[in-house]
Amino acid sequence: MNTVLLLKKIKETPKSYLSFKDLAKFYLGKKENLKVVLHRMAVQNKLVRLMKGYYALNLAQIDWEGFACELLRPSYISLEYALHQYDIIDQIPARITSITTKRGREFRLPGQVLEYSHIFSGLYFGYKIQGNSLIAEKEKALLDELYLISLKKRHLSLTSLNLSKINKKLFNQWLKKFPIYTQRLAKKLKI
Repeated sequence: MNTVLLLKKIKETPKSYLSFKDLAKFYLGKKENLKVVLHRMAVQNKLVRLMKGYYALNLAQIDWEGFACELLRPSYISLEYALHQYDIIDQIPARITSITTKRGREFRLPGQVLEYSHIFSGLYFGYKIQGNSLIAEKEKALLDELYLISLKKRHLSLTSLNLSKINKKLFNQWLKKFPIYTQRLAKKLKI
């Protein structure tokens, strides 16, 4: 299979990034040759290698939120990135922040940084589907942030939060599932 046909297949796919497994599905040549073909395409600037096993045609068109959720499963977008999306914080995050039940990690990719913070499985809830990704409800994004602040794993100024958009009943209902030290910190917000 020549690179022209492979590029055509890549352009026809609806995803803005592709894993090696995705590419192997429509590569007609020998599977052991695919890595070499992809490497050559990246050297020739026909493809962008995002990281081992992931490629894209164009950095500007990547669905980073969807990619973040696919890269490390289970995970959902939360913390500062989600809080900014909901206009609860003004600061524009320099990275996509996510929650996972796996160990925390950070991936520095061309054009984006993806950060994953660990949360134990009993607190893995409160998210919804948005496009091709999962994102925390605004109350859960705030609770995730407070939880990690109370563990001294994150820092965020709590004085500049726009809490007018928070559903107080839902926030306080979910807060009961969090440890006492997170509950104490949350009480300072007077929600």
